[in-house]
Amino acid sequence: MLGKQSDDYETRKDQERLDLYKIQLEQKGFHTNTRLGYEWRTKEIVRIVKEEQADMLVIGAHGHTGLKDFIYGETVNTVRHELKIPVLIVNL
Repeated sequence: MLGKQSDDYETRKDQERLDLYKIQLEQKGFHTNTRLGYEWRTKEIVRIVKEEQADMLVIGAHGHTGLKDFIYGETVNTVRHELKIPVLIVNL
């Protein structure tokens, strides 16, 4: 509801996790930017990727099957169809 003004436990933990990933990637020589999105996840991911003019998106998938894939798998599917850059899907 508060978007960027959110300051709850989950938002702080998400930012900490992103910061950790950023450090690990930069230690390997990659240039990285991290940003949290809010509300509609698919729209936010696509918006942020386009704003950042990213060369590639790495996105996690949970490997659901059947009905769970239909319910939870829409994010990856929608995002990859909206972008014109390589999308690497990593099963978590």
